[in-house]
Amino acid sequence: MYYKIVTVAGPDHPLAGTQPSPRRLREQTWLLGPSAAADHGAIPALLRRLGVPDHRQQIFQSHAAALEEAKRGRGVAAALSFTVAPEVRKGHLVQFCGPHTGIEEVWHSMILADGGSPSAAAELARFASTPRAIQAMMRGTGINVARFKPSIHVTLWS
Repeated sequence: MYYKIVTVAGPDHPLAGTQPSPRRLREQTWLLGPSAAADHGAIPALLRRLGVPDHRQQIFQSHAAALEEAKRGRGVAAALSFTVAPEVRKGHLVQFCGPHTGIEEVWHSMILADGGSPSAAAELARFASTPRAIQAMMRGTGINVARFKPSIHVTLWS
């Protein structure tokens, strides 16, 4: 699945309506979801490309919490473009334009082929590609990246 990460802020943010330079973006407080704590991925790649220092990154337990703080003008946020599009249309968020404000990537999922009835792995792969699962991945208070510990959820499948 192809996706695009965009940079957004509240409509009252000082950079709203501008095409910020990498230096100006680097100077902002970044309000981020748990995916920013990973070593690999689109959001960590965007932060590395811009050179955003750790002390400028606040990581929340959910992407939705980070976006709520961005709406309040407390910083900028990186988010999946399709998840913030309704908020941008309503004027609750402003999307930055420019070559340094986003990144495009691809999610991959693979399972071994099974000749019988759907296995637990096939069911999990099917569910992971649904809008409901993607929404669940996107939906606290923010802390510094060095102190972030992701919440853990365990689901048993039979």
